[in-house]
Amino acid sequence: MHMSDFLLPDIGNVTATAILGWYAWHTASRTIPELVAAFREELANTRTECRIERETLRDELNAERMERHTDHMAIVGALNELAGRLRAPDFDSDVVSAQSHERRIER
Repeated sequence: MHMSDFLLPDIGNVTATAILGWYAWHTASRTIPELVAAFREELANTRTECRIERETLRDELNAERMERHTDHMAIVGALNELAGRLRAPDFDSDVVSAQSHERRIER
């Protein structure tokens, strides 16, 4: 009897094929879906964290903008009040007459 007459090599081939088939099935039906689910969950968590950071930054910038606006309005109000105090009743007419006087001198 020769070694090729034994069934042992055929059983080995069938066993190897079965193991490879099982591995392919397991990879396609279990491992890949689990990896995809884990990836999607991690991606969703990362997106949530980024969204929260963006919203926090937006709120901080908005608060700073409102504070600057309030400060600018206070400055504008103070300048208007100061300009009102400095303005003499005849200041505008004096300026106009001084300008017309300068024009006459230039001619």
